[in-house]
Amino acid sequence: YGETQEGAGELQQCSFCGRKFLFTRLEKHMSICSKSQGSKRKVFDSSKARARGTELEHISLKSPSNKPPRRNNWRQKHEVFIQTLCQARQVQQILSTGGKVSDLPPLPPIDSAEYIACPYCRRRFAPQAAERHIPKCKTIKNRPPPPSQRRTAAGSKRAIRKGLFFTILFCL
Repeated sequence: YGETQEGAGELQQCSFCGRKFLFTRLEKHMSICSKSQGSKRKVFDSSKARARGTELEHISLKSPSNKPPRRNNWRQKHEVFIQTLCQARQVQQILSTGGKVSDLPPLPPIDSAEYIACPYCRRRFAPQAAERHIPKCKTIKNRPPPPSQRRTAAGSKRAIRKGLFFTILFCL
């Protein structure tokens, strides 16, 4: 204990980690500290460690997909909501005074960058709904127009459908 008190004045600071050591031990510490500062430790994955040596090791675990967080444009949505409420009040006022709906000014178009327009029907959809809708709408647009329907008998509608089915079947 006597030696540590005498050497306590000789403590010097490590340039890598900032800890203080005796001058005699500082050189050894700095050689070790410089190596450890240069390399980062691997993050320990406990699920891999638990799976090691079991059947789970052979099953590939799906890594969670890193989706970027969606931008939250609540302010823009809120403003559109307030405009819609004001327009609804105007409609109620005009209708209560005996006015016509045709007297109302046209509604301003809602510009939203997150909606995708369908190239076939010009309707606008959210991205996921657009992915489902556009292929369906494409096939609907390419269908031949239905034949003119003359209702002469109760079964004529069914006969038209049958005829259209056979026409399409034999044309292909």
